[in-house]
Amino acid sequence: MGLTAKERDEVIPGIIDNRIRATIESAITTAFQQGEVLSAIIPTITSAVKDAVTVAVQAELSKLNDQLNLQQEQLQDLTTQVADLQGAYTTLQGKFNDLEQYSRRNCVIVSGIPESPGERGTDEAVLQVTNKINCDPPLSTHDIDRSHRLGKKREDGKPRPVIVKFCSYRSKAIVMKAKSTADSRAILRKEGIFISENLTMQNRKLLYEARLLVKEKRINQAWTYDGKIFIKTIHDERRSVDKLSDLDAFRNPDK
Repeated sequence: MGLTAKERDEVIPGIIDNRIRATIESAITTAFQQGEVLSAIIPTITSAVKDAVTVAVQAELSKLNDQLNLQQEQLQDLTTQVADLQGAYTTLQGKFNDLEQYSRRNCVIVSGIPESPGERGTDEAVLQVTNKINCDPPLSTHDIDRSHRLGKKREDGKPRPVIVKFCSYRSKAIVMKAKSTADSRAILRKEGIFISENLTMQNRKLLYEARLLVKEKRINQAWTYDGKIFIKTIHDERRSVDKLSDLDAFRNPDK
């Protein structure tokens, strides 16, 4: 029994399509098995793949480069902010140190005054020292606001230093001027007494470092006046010193 017209229209094209597909697949397989065909198409495929990969990589690198530039800009901004904050902190620290030093402008520290058991005060002992160095005019208890020993009693028996706050800057200046004469220095040295300004911790550190340079013969002299640190260079130049970095040029003169 033969196929109907409808069946022929549906089945025959399918058979033909399958045969054509099989023939094409067989032809392609045979072609790829031939070296000439592969040699012809591989460069084209390689070039196409290379171009596609290059474009993709360049796009990704461009994106990463943009991100890196943004991060570098942000880092630069942060670095600038940190530098600004450090500068502001240094400025504020200097101003605070100046204010603290100003609050001590009427004070001196006297080291080496003998300390007796049951000592009830130090004003008279301080006046004995000021009399020895011939303060002009002489000072009295009315010139002293208050004075006392610093710290706890020492186990080695050495006397604790005495801090003295005068009623006026004028009285303090009289003492500092009197103790600087050659005769007064000799008297104080013999008595084992040392009179100094009441410096802030920052200024004490600064004076200590400056005096180390004197010992190392990198500068000639270091001293204080009115709470400020001064040095004299090996060329006898007088300079004020406000911070440790001001001494760097003398620590490393070749730099």
